[in-house]
Amino acid sequence: MDNIVFLMTKTPIQGIIKTRLAKSIGNCNVKKFTLLNIENIKKNLINKKNLDFFLYTSPKKKFRSFSFNFYKNTILQKGFNLGEKIWYLKSIVNKNFIVVGSDIPDINIQNLNYAFKLLKKSDMVIGPSFDNGFWLIGFSKRKAINYPFKNIRWGTEHVLNDLDKNTKKYNIKICFCEKLRDIDIIDDYCDYMNKV
Repeated sequence: MDNIVFLMTKTPIQGIIKTRLAKSIGNCNVKKFTLLNIENIKKNLINKKNLDFFLYTSPKKKFRSFSFNFYKNTILQKGFNLGEKIWYLKSIVNKNFIVVGSDIPDINIQNLNYAFKLLKKSDMVIGPSFDNGFWLIGFSKRKAINYPFKNIRWGTEHVLNDLDKNTKKYNIKICFCEKLRDIDIIDDYCDYMNKV
């Protein structure tokens, strides 16, 4: 396979996933929401001829459900923050790859194919989210690049701007794909549920 998709997620166990959202809708609903999103992504990606699919997960705990289990295509996350965890993949993968989260209900195969198309002419691809973060990030195998996540203010409205500044500073060529909503807080969740 020339292209790899990593689904980055915590093991969907109540009390460790989507803790901010869980305060508003409860642990049970957060778990159900996460599992449904994982199932949607798996249906979009598994057995696609041009894509290889991996779970990139933490922590390693025994967990079985209709949509989530530890199988051969599972890599455990390494790093202390989101940037370090994503960069670990860059250090071990010598192919074009993208990383997506498990809280993007509108994601589809067209979004991902477009991201890989953009990687043919760029060093990085970013899928911006409505909270000024990103729902997708990907890296080309074209050339080595500097670490782009230095001094990112994770968990704030500055994430995308900080990342954009770093890519300019290090002369990293980036492209942006579609803007999608990630579901982090109750307002995001209500907007999503009103569309379903």
